[in-house]
Amino acid sequence: MSDICHNPHAPTCMVHSSGVVHCAIPPLPQPELHQKCPRFASNPQHHIIPNHLHPHVSVADCFTSWLLPYSIAHMNAELSCFLPEIIIHRHLFMACCVLPNTLKNNAAGLSCFMKFCHNFRIPEVECMPTLELLLSAFVTSHSAGSVSKGMIKTWLLGIELWYHINDAPWLGGAVLQQAVKGSTKLAPTSSLIQILYQI
Repeated sequence: MSDICHNPHAPTCMVHSSGVVHCAIPPLPQPELHQKCPRFASNPQHHIIPNHLHPHVSVADCFTSWLLPYSIAHMNAELSCFLPEIIIHRHLFMACCVLPNTLKNNAAGLSCFMKFCHNFRIPEVECMPTLELLLSAFVTSHSAGSVSKGMIKTWLLGIELWYHINDAPWLGGAVLQQAVKGSTKLAPTSSLIQILYQI
């Protein structure tokens, strides 16, 4: 007695009245794809024009996909010692040191910082590494009076993480801390925000 193994993906054969055997090959099961599609900001003023250095990617991928002349030059220098795979893996693993939800919040700061630099026509070579003056101007001009102290710190942590991934020196010091402290004192309280929404 021969064992018959039923294969759900085997061809299904049907005998037509004319005697011709037709075999219908069932389709292969397709894996479920859950790709993250990047979205543009709802406000056109918050859009960053994509280019070869800042491609339109999902928020969390900005840390490894957005490059500047400094980061490109540094990676080219690393190629003299390491294979490209090692360099890429190091960047990806450093980005994974932060929880996904936290990474998204940090990426918001990176996006706002680059938009700030674009609005004021800051050359890309001056965005990394950047002077503490530019970081302080970003905090006081872009965030003062509208963002909480915790959010500003989260934004700065995102920019700092981006710098570390690209081996850029982080120059945020006492001046930046004073800018954060001063700008957050102008942030409206939650009760004032509720009143403004009711008007």
